[in-house]
Formats: sequence, C-alpha cells, structure tokens
Amino acid sequence: MKKSNLMEKLNPEKLNQCVCRIDRMPLWCVGILLLAITFAPYLILGEGSVFPVHDQLDETIMTYVLNARHFPVGGDTVFPELLGGIRASGMQPSAVLFILLYRFLPVSAAFVVQYLIVSIAGFFGMYGSVKEITGSGILALASAGCFVLLPIQPVYGLSVSGVPLLLYCFLCLHQRKHVAGSFGGILLFGLTTHLVLIGYVVLGFWLLAVLWMWVKKRHNRWIYLGFVWLTGIYIGVNHSLFSELLLGKGSYVSHREELVNYALPFWETVKGVFLESAQHAPSLHGRLILPIFLLLVLGLVCCRKWEPKRRRRLSAAWAGMAVLAGIAILYGICHLPLVVDYKNGCSGFLRYFQLERFYWLYPAGWYLEFALCSSVWWSGEACRVESIVTEDGKPEAAGPEDGKPKAAKPEDGKPKAAGTEDGKPEAAGPEDGKPEAAEPEDGKPKAAKPEVSCAAGGYQALKFILLVILLLPTMQLIKTESYFYLNVNQINNGSGITGYITWESYYAEELMEQLEEAIGREPETYRVAHLGMSPAPALMHGFYTADGYSNNYSLEYKHLFRQVIEKELAKNEQTRLYFDQWGSRCYLFNGSTGNAWMLGKAMEIKYEGLELDLAALRNLGCEYIFSAGEIVDWEKMGLDFLGYYETDTSFWGVWLYGLKEGNY
Repeated sequence: MKKSNLMEKLNPEKLNQCVCRIDRMPLWCVGILLLAITFAPYLILGEGSVFPVHDQLDETIMTYVLNARHFPVGGDTVFPELLGGIRASGMQPSAVLFILLYRFLPVSAAFVVQYLIVSIAGFFGMYGSVKEITGSGILALASAGCFVLLPIQPVYGLSVSGVPLLLYCFLCLHQRKHVAGSFGGILLFGLTTHLVLIGYVVLGFWLLAVLWMWVKKRHNRWIYLGFVWLTGIYIGVNHSLFSELLLGKGSYVSHREELVNYALPFWETVKGVFLESAQHAPSLHGRLILPIFLLLVLGLVCCRKWEPKRRRRLSAAWAGMAVLAGIAILYGICHLPLVVDYKNGCSGFLRYFQLERFYWLYPAGWYLEFALCSSVWWSGEACRVESIVTEDGKPEAAGPEDGKPKAAKPEDGKPKAAGTEDGKPEAAGPEDGKPEAAEPEDGKPKAAKPEVSCAAGGYQALKFILLVILLLPTMQLIKTESYFYLNVNQINNGSGITGYITWESYYAEELMEQLEEAIGREPETYRVAHLGMSPAPALMHGFYTADGYSNNYSLEYKHLFRQVIEKELAKNEQTRLYFDQWGSRCYLFNGSTGNAWMLGKAMEIKYEGLELDLAALRNLGCEYIFSAGEIVDWEKMGLDFLGYYETDTSFWGVWLYGLKEGNY
C-alpha cells in the first residue's frame, strides 16, 4: 500500500505538471532573495569586505572619487591631486551617473550601492531577456542566477552587466510594449556605461538591426527612436571625448601616443578568447561549451520532424554560436601583425582604440546562448494546458507564456468549434490521442481543471534534471569565483587564513592618518611618491601624488617622470618596456622590485643602491616618499628618514622619507 502511494507521488505526468506550473510562475521573485543573500556578507563585514584590487580599487574607483570631490566638473577642470594635475577628461568614469553616489555617500558605501545597482540590473535584465526569448521562467532564473554571480567588476557600471537589460529593452520596443520603461532602461544604460568600453558595440548591433528592418521593410519606429535615443545619450555624455580624441581638439597630447600594440598568435589567441573570454569580461563559460554544442548537434539530427517555429529557434541558436565564435576571431584579427603595425603607425584615437572589445558581450552572450539552446528542447511553450470546457460551453486553454487562456489552433490555422451544433462539448475521440470526455450526470458541461501536458517536448521533469546536470559544473565554478564566495570565506576564516586583502587593509585609513600627522602639513602643499606600493590609498585619503595610475594623462608629464626613474629602468628591460610602451602606471619602478606595486608589510622588502633622480622628482613638487620597503642607504641618497608606520589592520608598512632641499 505504501509502495502504491509512493508510485502515485512519483507519477511522471504529475511531475511534469508540477515543473510546468513552476515554469509559469513569476520566478523573478527568487532574484530578490538571491540578491539579499549575496549582499549579506557586505553588511556583516563592512569595510572588512573583499574586492579584487587590480584595475578596480587601485585606479578606476578613483575616477569616481575625484569627480565627486570636484563636482560639478567642467570641461576645463583639472584634478590637482594626481600626476601633478590631470584634466577631468583624462579621468572620466565608466558610469557618470554613479558619481552622485560618491558625492553623497562614504566611498565604501557608495561602492557597495553601485555594485548592488549593477547586480539588480544584471539579474532582471537577464531574466527578462531569457523569459522574453524562450517563455521559460526556469531557464530565465537559471541564466540570471549564474550571470549575477559572475565576478564582474562593478566599477565599470553596466558595461558588462547591463547588456541583457539593453537587450530586453530592445525586445520590448520590437514588440511595441513597455515603451516608456524601455526608454528609461536605455537612459540608465547610457548613463552607466562608457562609449569606448561597450557603447560602440551595442550601437553597432542595433544599427545592423535597423538596417535589416529597413531592407526587409519591417519598419518599427520605436526601434529607430531607441537607436537615436541611445546615440544621443552617448554623444551628450562623451562630448569632451569626441572633441579631444576624434576631432583633435585636446588641450594636451596623451601619453597613449607612445602606446605600442603587440601582435599575438592568431589561432592560439582565438582559442583562448573563445574558451575563457578576456580581460574585464569574466564569463566562466568554459564548462558550458560542450553542453551547448551537444544540444545544437542533437538539434540538427532531430530537427526534420519539428514544427517550423522550433526549427527557427534552433537556427537562432546556431546563429548565436556563430556570433560568439566571430567575436573570438575578431579579437585574433585585431592582434595580427598587419593590423598591429597599422595601429602603431597611427596617432590619436586609431592608435589606442580597442575594436576587439566586442568580447565584453561574452558574459551575457554565453548564458543567453545556453538558454536559447536549452529552449529548443524545453521552453515555456512546451508546457501548455489542455482545453477547458466552461459552464457556457466555450473552450479555453491556458497559454504558456502569459498564463492566460489561449485557444488551440489546428494545423490549417482556422479555429475549430469547441462543441457540436446543440452547444454540448464534443468528446475527443481516441484518434487524436486524447481520452474521451466523460458525460456529466446532469447533462450540463462543468468547468474542468486545466490539465498540464508537455506535448511539445514531453517529460519536462526529466528535462529539468538534465538542465541541472548540464549547468551544475558551471554553477560550481561560478560559486568559487564569485565575490560572494570570497566574502563568505573571509567571514569564516579571516585574512590570517585566506590571505585576502580587505577594503580596510588596502586603503589603510588609520595608517594614512598617521603619515599625515607625521608630516604635519596640509596635504595640498606638497606631493608624495610611492616605492613598491600603490598610490591609491594616499589619493583616497587626500594626499596629492606625483605618481599615479591613469589611462589618459599628459605625455609631457610621462617624460618628466621618466627622468626620475631613467637609470633604474635601464637595469630591468621588462620594466622599461612596461613603462615606455604602455605607461599608464606612472610609478617609481626600479631595478630591485621592477614594476611591483603590491609589496605588503609581511614581505619585509629592503632597497639599496637606488639611482633615482631626486632632483627631477622634487621638480615635480614631490617632497616625501612612501616606501613599502626600507631604503638601507637613505643617507647616501640624500633622504631624511622620518619613521616607520603600520597598523594591525593595514596591508602596508610604510617607511617615510623626506627629500632634502638642494642639489642631489
């Protein structure tokens, strides 16, 4: 008896019905719970939270901080804190809208709020796009859940995370629904992304869609207006960039004029990008590639028996794979010797413009592709509700996508009568594969409960299990690489075991206060330089630095700074090339520790025999050196030793030296 009850509970048809009902639920609500769980560690840890430093805490975040300090920023604004004074156009943030957060909130809080906004946009954009394309709530939740946990750097705004949101806005405009909300979403995307990071990519694809509609004469004014709207936003936000980079109206020559582009092995590069993506666009999709190809190839084998709509979806999935492969090929082409030599022979914008940044679509593209491939075999449209006979004798059927009744249509496209001439429902015969309708006792038709079936694909429960199996390896990888996992690990073990650098230990505010007190002067009256450590903590505190990290500062200043480290660069060829042929990090590189800039107090570094041109450094306004290691022969160099400083929580230990006046 118990075995019989168990078999009834595990009835495949009931399991299918259960999965189909779940598939039609508003599963986006789960995203709220997921986001709450994901951000709980940041509330617990506060400034003890862990975030990757490289290109995030050491540079890009300062574009928001400095713009917020000098808000509102005009076209001629100069930020005096960095690199002897840098123009605002050289410190344009990736998402101008987020400057307001840093204006009115503490920096750490502003960063977490920015991350939260980016995550919300990423989850709901991906959920909406997949739901719109496939009709499946389960596929939408799976794709959005994976996407939102990717270790994407929030300092770049929605340039990566916001791509699905823009796609959803495009799909809504294409269907002429949610028009006002879609234009609002486009505005948010335009104000929280950068033209040269992702803007030209999405505008390019949108333009292709416009041209396609124009050629096919399938005009849609909302799509046209959306393209104009996004283009106008980018022009408004980047007007100074257009003037300086495209029209040659810049007030200074950028250090990027000396940038040297390097060629890379073509097929090796294509393979690497296709399998792993590239810098700043972590997609962690490598374990998805085989499942996607299996679904695509299996689709080719079985597609002859499919209805046209399902075959079109398979074609779209193959087209998506072709786009993803094409992006990797484009990356390889951009690094061919012929292309690289051409770029190195140019000046201005063409020299340092990175056309290959189409790969920033990879994080969104691969999870959209997985959802599309999966929907070929199972989508919300596969879960439908059989005809319901209501009290008035009219049939209804629940549609798969919106949960509303939808009349079933025969193959000829003409609706068939639900009942006979006398208004009674006609019993379904055995020929159509459906059970005969039972005659009610009172002779009147009664409302029937909707029966969920999976006629389009069948066995939805089994397909759900297979979906989980296919996605599980990727989910495991995403979990271990996510910011969430880093911070849970930090809560459980602490930096003593994890070795993680927290926000508090990196910026070391207490240590910076000790240094300011030791110097005893107003920070704006002098400059500092850094040896073996990043200038970002000093900048965050309010010091003015002679060194710094910027992707667009004066070439003249780079040459002046090079005089300081010229003899040291000659000792290390790799470091010389790093500075001369790239140079965005303008630090006190040397022959001893090379271009290292994260030398913590635990390393106990010692410097001796440094040949820095201290007279040239002093001419840049620098009067103090913050060193991550002890300069053993400081007296011989003509420095004053002013003490060693560290705190229990600081990553850094700083040896403070003063530059004496006079000849060196």
